[in-house]
Amino acid sequence: MPTRAFAALTAEPWAIEASWLPIIAALAMREPVNIPKPTWAGHNLEVFAGPDARKLEGSRAATVTADGVALIPVFGPIFPRANMMTEVSGATTAQGILSDYRAAQNSADVEHVMLLDDSPGGAVSGIAALTDAMWAGRRVKPLSVHAMGTMASAAYWFSSQAQTITIDRTAVVGSIGVLAGLARQVEPDSDGRMPLDIVSSNAPEKAPDLGTEEGIAQIRAMLDAIESEFISDVARGRNTTPARVKADFGQGGVKVGAAAVAAGMADKVTSFDAAYRAIAQSLANSRKLARLKA
Repeated sequence: MPTRAFAALTAEPWAIEASWLPIIAALAMREPVNIPKPTWAGHNLEVFAGPDARKLEGSRAATVTADGVALIPVFGPIFPRANMMTEVSGATTAQGILSDYRAAQNSADVEHVMLLDDSPGGAVSGIAALTDAMWAGRRVKPLSVHAMGTMASAAYWFSSQAQTITIDRTAVVGSIGVLAGLARQVEPDSDGRMPLDIVSSNAPEKAPDLGTEEGIAQIRAMLDAIESEFISDVARGRNTTPARVKADFGQGGVKVGAAAVAAGMADKVTSFDAAYRAIAQSLANSRKLARLKA
């Protein structure tokens, strides 16, 4: 029998790389599943931040470096908030990322914010708010993103708001679109029962019949509405048009490394070290110029 977690999962629209949805569904059903070994496994921000870095006060997992850069990890599937799934799948939460971002914005020690992305995306809930916060916040402190492995779907949604996106040579970027892992019962279960949904007279669309074209069209219309917001936000962040995002940004698929840059989905193929050094040097130059003007 489906668990309550599975029932909740099927009711949720997802902005996630498609191969991950069956994995999350299996976890919700408490079935054995091999979680792909992620690039983020074993990541320790101290490796990236340097020996003089420290945990950013008031944050969940962010680090502030001696150069004044806040590093915020975006590792694993993204859920709205912490739950059992985040514990077993090495996931993160939209709520946690937003909390870290606000801590960076409010810290006098932070001059630049940098997201470190390695995520297939996740649930839609909370992503639009996170995206808007990053779009508004980049006017206060510069925002950069570096994709170390995967920057897909929901992770790309909010990361697209950064002024600069750098990616590793083999980074996977894109998966713009929304999906739902819905199921319908076609025969009695092992107990001989077949649950039926009966809705009130004035709410015929509350429980669409997925066995009909009309029911599928109703679900797709909801997904299309969310996708439209996704595409509009990406176009805003990347300073382009929704039409170009639809045509050139993978059409739901992903692009790797230089192909993502050529499409306009990212700005440069480089290593994290090189991307970070460029930011640190820019901040040092700005401080030097400010001292000369003083």
